[in-house]
Amino acid sequence: MLPASPSGRTGLVAVPAAVVAVSLVVGGLVAVPTGLGAVLAAAGLAVLVGFQATLWTRQRRLTGALQRSQSSFRTLVKSSVDPVVILDDRLRITFASQGIADLLGFDPAAVHGRPVASVVHPDDRAALVGALNADRSRPEELAVRTARVRHADGRWRLIQATVRDLRDDPDVGALVLYCRDISPRGPVTGLDADLSEFSLTDPVTGLPNRAALVRRLGAVHRDAQSRPTSLALVRISGLATEVLAPDTETAVLRALTARLTRALRGEDWLARGKDGDFVVLVEGTIADAETVGARLVDAVGPVPVPGGSLRLSAVAGVTTLSAGIDTGEALRRGELALRSAATAGPGCVHRYDDALRVEEDRRAVLRADLEHALGRGELRLVFQPVVDVVLHRTVSVEALLRWRHPLYGDVSPTEFVPLAEESPLITEVGRWVLREACSTVAALDGTDLGVAVNVSAHQVRSGELVPDVLAALEVSALPASRLIVEITESVLLDDSHVIEDLTALRRLGVRVAVDDFGTGWSSLAYLVGMPIDVLKMDQYFLSNVEHDPARRAMCRAVLQLGSSLDLPVIVEGVTNAAVLTLLRDMGHRYLQGYVFARPLEAAQLAAGAWDVPDVPALPDVAALPAVTP
Repeated sequence: MLPASPSGRTGLVAVPAAVVAVSLVVGGLVAVPTGLGAVLAAAGLAVLVGFQATLWTRQRRLTGALQRSQSSFRTLVKSSVDPVVILDDRLRITFASQGIADLLGFDPAAVHGRPVASVVHPDDRAALVGALNADRSRPEELAVRTARVRHADGRWRLIQATVRDLRDDPDVGALVLYCRDISPRGPVTGLDADLSEFSLTDPVTGLPNRAALVRRLGAVHRDAQSRPTSLALVRISGLATEVLAPDTETAVLRALTARLTRALRGEDWLARGKDGDFVVLVEGTIADAETVGARLVDAVGPVPVPGGSLRLSAVAGVTTLSAGIDTGEALRRGELALRSAATAGPGCVHRYDDALRVEEDRRAVLRADLEHALGRGELRLVFQPVVDVVLHRTVSVEALLRWRHPLYGDVSPTEFVPLAEESPLITEVGRWVLREACSTVAALDGTDLGVAVNVSAHQVRSGELVPDVLAALEVSALPASRLIVEITESVLLDDSHVIEDLTALRRLGVRVAVDDFGTGWSSLAYLVGMPIDVLKMDQYFLSNVEHDPARRAMCRAVLQLGSSLDLPVIVEGVTNAAVLTLLRDMGHRYLQGYVFARPLEAAQLAAGAWDVPDVPALPDVAALPAVTP
């Protein structure tokens, strides 16, 4: 069709006018002199020929554009790793790529004009047609759909289609389906084949579920000697940080599935795994799996939701499959690599190696032995001073838990505390720490030294914190004003009973400190009105603080925030004199770290080692508030 432009309309009108003029002159119907008639005839013919040439040029240009468009479309279809099917508004097939012949055994021309529902299993038609006719304003609902489709040989194949709704696109006006066969490779003995295949599909994402994954891994394991195959596990973070309505969560998962599917290569196979992870079987080496894992991780990002967007991130773990590795072991190795990547941080892709297995074995031993560590006397407390650099004295100590394992020696708290928090053991350990810390400090002669004790979120949420604190104070006879309970920021956002318990502690005289302040939900909004007495700035802010202006600005901001709320700020992790001087010059008064003393054993504390050497005073001591943290 030619464009309806004004110039086109003028030209089309001029054609019959020129023809009439020439005909009248040639036919002698117009009385004009002979010479003038010849001139008019020649002029008319010239106009007619010129306009015809213009039409031919325009037609050739439009034909060329159409041919180029068709060529681009054919190239796009050929470049797709999956067969492509295009449906019109009535869900009839208007185009099928040649790949459909390999997928379902049909000649693409033979299915032209057929309703797509005619080749779909009767039990799957309603769901598929309903999805394809869904609200166009929410295309993520059409992200991925799975249905049984009849092969030319009469068998049913499980086909997964990634759907793009382009019906509102004036240049396309159709639904575009990218199809792939996800049918299990082998039959299941004793089960109806159709029912078995349908039961192996995740109802939310349309992907093969964990049962289908295990079956596929079994088939791959049998063929592992003939071709290299690897496994990539992807974990999405961020879904649990928001309270999503069920339909919104479903839409997010389908949108994620569509993104991950588009990031795959043609031979890759995507499924849902344990705990909602995504799993990809990669035909290739572990290096290929790392490449695929990186592409999948990069594909995850903000997802639009009603009222804004959901910020998501991902990590991936990869491992190779071989004839000597069974299905369960392959999944365990992938999960170990995934856990390692999650520990490293968002966006990481880690591969399995034997060091991860050694680490996992160590964790298993520690987890088992930790249950008896308290009873065997392997746990102890050490105490790190908090120094007032204005008054040149130690004002409190922080009780830190240590574990000396009979086999591994001293185990880092960063390693064993998370293990304790995985079980109810953390409450029992927390109760012991409170009693031991209070008793140790109460036994010191001639000092009003305070003691800070970290309490776990589990212990706070259990509702047992207040009774535990009361029992520790009663047994030790430590004044409540000398006890500081340290909690993390996230605990303040928990149930209302947490705030009530902390308020009750403050009424007793116990002070409440927010530990690791600045790394969580830090904001003036939640601090106002909360039962808080002290802020402890996380040592994260001190990394390269001597040379990084942004870090210095954050240190000042935390101090100003505390000052505005009359909350003393304790800075953790001060390790050298340069940082000490910098913080002191900023106005920070209460500091803690190796620059003063390493954590002291109970015997050292009793011997008075907490009394650290003098610290140079600030020039403007009088300007600082006389507040003891």
